[in-house]
Amino acid sequence: MNKKLLGIIILICIMIFNSCKAVNSINDYKKLKSIQKTEDYGPLGNFLKTLPKTEEEDSQSPYNELRTFITGRNQILSSNYKEGFETLARFLFTYPSSYYESEASYLFGQALIYMVENDPLYIEEFYTRLLSEGIIEGEENNDDAVMNLNDSLKKIYSQMGITVKDGKYSFNGYTFDRILQDEESVFPLKDFAYYFSIRHRFSEIKDENDKAKFNTNITYLKRFSDRYRTSVLQENILNNQSYFPDNLPFTLNANENKNYQDTIKTVQKRIEDMMPLFEEEYYIIGNGIIIRDRIPAINQGTEKELHKLYNYDFVTVLNKTNVYNSKEREREDWALVKYDTYYGPIIGWSYLRYMTNNIEGMADIFENYKSAMNSYKNYDYLKSSDFFSYILNNNQTNYFTDKSVYFLWKVNNKIGELVSSKSNPYYKYVLDYPKYFYYNTNNNVLQSSTLLYNYLVKILPNNPYRFVISGDSEAEYSVD
Repeated sequence: MNKKLLGIIILICIMIFNSCKAVNSINDYKKLKSIQKTEDYGPLGNFLKTLPKTEEEDSQSPYNELRTFITGRNQILSSNYKEGFETLARFLFTYPSSYYESEASYLFGQALIYMVENDPLYIEEFYTRLLSEGIIEGEENNDDAVMNLNDSLKKIYSQMGITVKDGKYSFNGYTFDRILQDEESVFPLKDFAYYFSIRHRFSEIKDENDKAKFNTNITYLKRFSDRYRTSVLQENILNNQSYFPDNLPFTLNANENKNYQDTIKTVQKRIEDMMPLFEEEYYIIGNGIIIRDRIPAINQGTEKELHKLYNYDFVTVLNKTNVYNSKEREREDWALVKYDTYYGPIIGWSYLRYMTNNIEGMADIFENYKSAMNSYKNYDYLKSSDFFSYILNNNQTNYFTDKSVYFLWKVNNKIGELVSSKSNPYYKYVLDYPKYFYYNTNNNVLQSSTLLYNYLVKILPNNPYRFVISGDSEAEYSVD
């Protein structure tokens, strides 16, 4: 395994470990937490009593949707690519408009790379079986059905970016391209998606006949670096000896060598510019704060938006600088920040004035809040509920109180969606904390009650999250 890629995997493990740092304090809190069993909570109690004991395996419920996606994600991250391919193929086949579609497509693309290289015939075998199960069951001997099967396979291959020529399979990364083209995509790591979409275009350099391939590698490295100039993958690509060996088996002419040296110099400079001088934990105090791939003060409009930060986000500041903005005629403080995701970091530049590291007197709260947000973003709603509840159990209102109220409210709405049988883990949560929920008989939806809204109004009566909650919900909130 490439050392840089291994480093990225290790970084992911560190992120997961950090999300568990506050477990001891949470466990201490849970021992003190009183459990309130449901009695007769009207429509809520009636809804819970009528739930089936177990979940139907083939039911297209939100619970099965999330469970299937998480299973496929874990299989891919554990390098069980064949199992992950099956799980995510079924997932995308069953839930084509899922909230998790972009993320699933990214993971599915990684599985396809493996399958095309190691077991391509199984792709057709699997999809033939999948189609027969869901579309043409019982018509296997019908000539029209066979024709429809072939057409369906061609359509699926086209959607996945797989081509078959002379019995040989190839993958063009189209599942990644769809993520890049989708402006509404909830998946943030577009540099990773872009790299994997062009990964197959890089060639191994083996002998004197590979000079043209080498020059193509240079072109694609430059194209990637220009597009994502603060991506950690630049170093991974540049240091790949298969693409850019130290000893070339051929001689470059003057123009080729200049292009090569200029590209290497540019990319190495960008890599060096991302090296952290320090690592300081900051939290965001603004909304819609853009992480850019460069400081735009000199040539505004040339930078690319990598991600948006909000006042419930936190970042690691790697470097700071002060630049003169000729348009505004003033100097501005900028920070090179790292925003961690489940799959790796987003690194880029953002305004320093919209972030702070002032956690005096609330270091424990900050650590628990980070764990809460990480759990929430990774769809571990039960764990995130414990972390947010721990923060709200603090006797003193702090910067993270209203955010914790808002996200605990969102957690309870998500859990309400997922309660579809008495055997799933979210059912017990509702039994334990029934005052968090109410059953909306108008649309037959279990959702977060007004309890947290009322609490927020009581402690922070003019807080903007109060209006976000009441505006996003169908519950009847009092604003008096």
